[in-house]
Amino acid sequence: MLVKNVTIVVFNLDNNAFEPIGEINQYTSLMWPDKFNGHATFELCAPITEENKTLIRKGNVLWCGCDNAAMIEIIESDKNDSGEKTYKVKGRTLEMLLTTRIIWGTYDCNNKYTSTAMYEIVDRQCVNPSRIERKIPFLECAVDENLGKKITSQKTGGEVYEALQSLASDSDLGFSVLFRPIEKKLIFKVIEGVDRSIMPTAAGDSNPVIFSTDLEDILSSSYYTNDQDVKSVALVMGEGEGASRKRVTSGDDSSSGFLRRETYVDARDLRSEVLNDDGSTTALSEADYNATLNNRGDEKLSECVVIETFEAQMRVTGGQYTYGVDYNKGDKVIIEDLELGVQVVGKITEVSENYDDEYELVITFGYSYPTLIQKIKRQIS
Repeated sequence: MLVKNVTIVVFNLDNNAFEPIGEINQYTSLMWPDKFNGHATFELCAPITEENKTLIRKGNVLWCGCDNAAMIEIIESDKNDSGEKTYKVKGRTLEMLLTTRIIWGTYDCNNKYTSTAMYEIVDRQCVNPSRIERKIPFLECAVDENLGKKITSQKTGGEVYEALQSLASDSDLGFSVLFRPIEKKLIFKVIEGVDRSIMPTAAGDSNPVIFSTDLEDILSSSYYTNDQDVKSVALVMGEGEGASRKRVTSGDDSSSGFLRRETYVDARDLRSEVLNDDGSTTALSEADYNATLNNRGDEKLSECVVIETFEAQMRVTGGQYTYGVDYNKGDKVIIEDLELGVQVVGKITEVSENYDDEYELVITFGYSYPTLIQKIKRQIS
């Protein structure tokens, strides 16, 4: 967790040594985020000094003593009217490394936990690939805890990162690349939040976490909800031509009237004959292939849900809860803003610890606003 006057340690992992090369002690502002499902973007403003010149370079990794680290990707140099020279630096947390690899060929899993599928994809494409050139240095996989539901899925091509996000979202999971400088490791880990929105039902259960304007936990907030893209049932079309194309229906096919919202999923990329890494092929049974189609439909439906976002600036000192102790990213909590007339059970999707003139903690609950590119992908998929 960031604290006031935090020191930023800089690493250059390209040298394969995993050793710090210096510290950034002079900066004017820092926004350090942590996301539940995927990478987040940091922002740093620092004066242009001789020391900072040697440290603020693209590809260097910044670490603030927490579980996550981030890579410098964008550097802007600026000089104002007073002659003050400043760096404006941006980059993404190390989950971005998973965008640099694709699924080379086809990955197929049959009746495995979602976390198992995610670990297998990362292991085969990034940790222990058949070609050593494809290995991501220092990356390892955590121990599989069999999280999520059991799925039958097939992925061909595309970014490893996109495949992981799709699988994780469908099972309400997240993932991180943990930064371990003492062990000199990067650890890919599938994570599952804790439901802190329910009342205790047995001895030893934790109490619910309730953020409320009435309790003065929330200093400022904004609420957004949108159900324009909600779908309830998917017709999934697989391989074949014309009337012989294989098809299944996913979702709530019994829904009717105004509650029924249909979508079409073209899954012709899913094949009943899978190409293995060694060039051989494996034929799927009809049941296994249909299960694969069903999973694709479920993945698409998981993207077409009610978007509900509650973003709040929290009271850091004197509050009843402490971030990292009473709650963490991925947890479900109760949020109520009596002035907005909103009470929701929200998942903590992103936490941003910001230091400017003073420390502030910004938490995003629910799902983030869909970006333009997400909307375009949804329309053409």
